[in-house]
Amino acid sequence: MALTIIIPFLNEGEEVERTVASIRETITTECSIMLINDASTDGFDYKSLAEKHGCLYFEHKVRLGVALSRNDGVDRCETQFFLLLDAHMRFYEKGWDEKLISYLEKSPRAVLCSQTRFLSKNRQGVVEDKSKSIAYAGYIDFYENKNFQVVWNNANIDSMSNVIEVPCVLGAAYATNKNYWQYLGGLKGLVKYGTDEELLSLKVWMEGGRCLLIKDWVVGHIYRKSFPYAVLSTEIIYNRLFTAELLLPYSLKRNVYRRMLLMNRKSFDQAYTMIKDNYSEIRRQKDYLKTIFTANIEDYLKWNNQIMSLSANKPI
Repeated sequence: MALTIIIPFLNEGEEVERTVASIRETITTECSIMLINDASTDGFDYKSLAEKHGCLYFEHKVRLGVALSRNDGVDRCETQFFLLLDAHMRFYEKGWDEKLISYLEKSPRAVLCSQTRFLSKNRQGVVEDKSKSIAYAGYIDFYENKNFQVVWNNANIDSMSNVIEVPCVLGAAYATNKNYWQYLGGLKGLVKYGTDEELLSLKVWMEGGRCLLIKDWVVGHIYRKSFPYAVLSTEIIYNRLFTAELLLPYSLKRNVYRRMLLMNRKSFDQAYTMIKDNYSEIRRQKDYLKTIFTANIEDYLKWNNQIMSLSANKPI
């Protein structure tokens, strides 16, 4: 067994089973599926679901959030490779797992993400494909428009290759090996929700690794209009400030702080207090990352901005 599929979730109900069933119907290797229940409160019997489909099952008594749940799953993982997956996904190609494992074996210092198919549910609960065009993973908008977050890239950087390097992986479906994740420190330091992919992608680049999009591995992702759990602006702002403190040069960090302040003054003040309280841990992480980073972030910014410019000229 080479691959563990890790699915953290909170109050996802029947979508967890539909996602697992879609996986089981399309994999051709003996993958392990791990369900991480992050203290769901919806009364759904997730444990029986896990037993029915032969999944490993772990349940948090207190909500940890997406980042810490992902870290928890990786820590528990007993295979060389893992795939982090949202709990509202669909798979289409038989044997996609063999393809992914093959790419992972060739890419020990990379994070690989799928091509995303945009799905949504209509009023009757039927899943519909809403993809208008293809997106090629993402780039990070550090500036005015998106307040330091990943944005879909619709510029095909290399039309001749099935695997292309991208500035930022998209969430919902990305994979790497356990040793590399732990070497980078995974998503350590983030709270509850937000900035997972931005933090991870920046770490990978600065370490000298690569974020790769597999064009011919397509995964459907149901995009929702609301979350089945609380998402607090304080936590989102904290995660962006944390990532800025950890990785960004002063000029960009200052811009992130300014944008977060404009977003919500009260939440910014609370998040900034959290940053000050946790700064000794942030400093420890920064000191460690300096020992493994080999790339210049200015080179990343030039490339990321180039992709952003190309994508802006090709609207979805």
